[in-house]
Amino acid sequence: MMEKLFFIFLILPYFSTGQFAQPTENYQNSRDLSSDLKLYWNNNEIEITFEIHFTNAQWVLFGLKSSDFSDIILGWLFSDGIGHFSDRHLLPNNTIVHDSDLNWIPLDAFTQNNITVLKFKRNIKLLCDVSTSDEDLDIVTGPMNVVFALGNEINRKDDSVVLSTINEVQIELLAQTNSPFSCPSKPVEPVLNSEPTANYQYELSLVAGVYKIYWNYTDTDVLIELHCKTNGWVGFGFSPNGGMDGSDVAIGWISNGQVNFTDRHIVGRQVLIDKNQDWKLLYFSESNGINLFKFTRKIKLCDSDDLTIEQGSPYIIFAYGDQDPSFGADISYHGMNRGGKVVSFISSPPVKDTFVPDDLEILDATISHVILPKLDTFYYCKGFEVPKEFSQKRHIYKWELVFPKINAKRIHHTLIYECKRDFNISKGFQPGYCYKDENKMQNCQSISFAWAYGGNNIDIYPRDMGYPIGGDTDYLYYIFEIHYDNPQMTLAYIESITWRYYMTRNLRPKELGIFTLGTDSSAYSIAIPPGVDHFPIKTYCFNECIKDLNEENITIVSAIPHTHLVGIEVWTKIIRKGNDIGYLFYNRNYDFNYQTSYTLNPYVNITAHDELITQCVYKTTSRDQFVFGGESTRDEMCFHFLTYYPRKPNFKVCGNVPFVEDYAALLIKLNQSGNAQVPNLGNSMETLNSAVEQTFQTIQINDFVRKTFKEFYNMTRMTGFCGEKLIGPKNQTKARNTYIEPDLCAVSNDNQNGIFQFVNMIFNWILASIAEWIKSIFY
Repeated sequence: MMEKLFFIFLILPYFSTGQFAQPTENYQNSRDLSSDLKLYWNNNEIEITFEIHFTNAQWVLFGLKSSDFSDIILGWLFSDGIGHFSDRHLLPNNTIVHDSDLNWIPLDAFTQNNITVLKFKRNIKLLCDVSTSDEDLDIVTGPMNVVFALGNEINRKDDSVVLSTINEVQIELLAQTNSPFSCPSKPVEPVLNSEPTANYQYELSLVAGVYKIYWNYTDTDVLIELHCKTNGWVGFGFSPNGGMDGSDVAIGWISNGQVNFTDRHIVGRQVLIDKNQDWKLLYFSESNGINLFKFTRKIKLCDSDDLTIEQGSPYIIFAYGDQDPSFGADISYHGMNRGGKVVSFISSPPVKDTFVPDDLEILDATISHVILPKLDTFYYCKGFEVPKEFSQKRHIYKWELVFPKINAKRIHHTLIYECKRDFNISKGFQPGYCYKDENKMQNCQSISFAWAYGGNNIDIYPRDMGYPIGGDTDYLYYIFEIHYDNPQMTLAYIESITWRYYMTRNLRPKELGIFTLGTDSSAYSIAIPPGVDHFPIKTYCFNECIKDLNEENITIVSAIPHTHLVGIEVWTKIIRKGNDIGYLFYNRNYDFNYQTSYTLNPYVNITAHDELITQCVYKTTSRDQFVFGGESTRDEMCFHFLTYYPRKPNFKVCGNVPFVEDYAALLIKLNQSGNAQVPNLGNSMETLNSAVEQTFQTIQINDFVRKTFKEFYNMTRMTGFCGEKLIGPKNQTKARNTYIEPDLCAVSNDNQNGIFQFVNMIFNWILASIAEWIKSIFY
């Protein structure tokens, strides 16, 4: 009998093997494709949903066949819950090629009783904008050729499979009752058809197609231009907490060519005009229903009606009305035309730079088509090698994070870790859960790039700075880590996410590195009682880790503070020769949903005489259980990532953890006070870890416990770490003084008082002189 590659079955009788799992929903259609593969499906007039159950195989291929190619999916799921789902096409020579776009969308994936289930959907019509495609096929009425295959060999490095036999069957997929079948309607993206009047470094869309702001800033002033599509008034300003009360705003409208623009403040819901008008209007226009206002103000205003624009993440608020106020009246209620956002307004890195080097090179590190376990939080890692052809060093002058089209909001943060130069990632490292791999934990812990939720996905370095890659740089491999946040524990899927480097061989004079400050993310380092409004935890970078700088200072360029949901404030201070000399960076308005890189203005120098103190403050009034350090978004962290120059190979991580004996004493105190049942602590870390777990299962929540933990973190000795060094235990650093930020308003008032006194003295001298002159005439 002649062997065939394709087995065509015009009629495949339905029979139930009884071995498959129950489908996830009621399907109108089902078909046994083989004894190991069953297909379910439903459709409406736009979409079709498939569910495949298969067994005795690692992977499945399924799709539709034409005379030129097959439009297919390829999927699998390993026992650890990590898997793969991709939209591909199959060529006549059995070559499997990735599609340029994902049109088959995964909905669910799980394993039950050795049965793997993959559920996915697609539009019935994909060729809505083109007449032909070499990747996609429309589903049509009548019998269609369906192809499928099962197999076991998978290459995890390139997600390829060994394909030997492909089966084919004709199936009528579409129910006639749902016809006619149509293309999905495309949402119309609103567009704001206006251009700024000048070149701005920064811009932000507040309402797509309706409200957009542009701005620049200097050391003392901000220049703002806002565009709003409305026939009414427009408002913009700064808020102390994201609400209206206490906000500092500007309100403007244009009526019959006349402008009304005022500096105001909000008390309760009253929008009151300021006594001093500190927001200065420079230009206005109204055209095609778009209002434009261009204005400036000081960053620091010594006026009780105004707010200082803080470094870090201040709140901006905005609103607009549908109508101009009538003559002599004030603005009307904005209704739903309002909003607020946390924005790094005066410490943002520029997102516009037209510079493109003549020798531009682009390098992509991509993670794609990955199914993750249905867990609350998961850390996925994949390793990459610096290209071997990079024998000459390059400088990265810009990076960009290209997000997936689906599930992008599930990406909590991403990091790039450098590996030690003598570590070969290709030996033993597999993509998967980050913290089960000892190779990653021991050899790849130096952070080089970081992004967190809410931050800019593009970072452009100043033109005299670059980040090294290739040549004699101290790493040959790097790890791409993704923290995937999935509190609903639905299907976790990464379609494609790319860390893109823009590089030049023309090396820049200042070579950058990343210095990470913070503490371990564990219950030892972070244990915060519930019901606390302000709970500080300090971490230290002791001088033993910095003194190796000798006389060569480093300069901090930017900072990224990082905590999770209950973090409200992060700062790092510099202690120089025992004296508190001020903040390296202070984010008084930390917001988990807006984590970005803050450019320091001015840059800050660190010397060999310094120590650094980082403090994270937490607010747990919304929690009823302890919050611990950990990987989950519901757990907590405390980090400060600092970009600096000149790069130093051993200047990468610096932090500490509470001294273990002091932590044991804390547990004993809780036990003796009757606030927790603490078992025998033993004499090993294993027994101590067990005791900690049992302690927190029985701990009471009361003011004594809150006070005890706050005192512990304020007084415990610390074990420091940096590079290969372990330091301590050491007492927490106490500065000889407390730095007090200069009150610029007080200085301004003193100057004004001095000028007044001088003028008054001259005036009195003139009066006295006139009196003497009159006296000399008449007497």
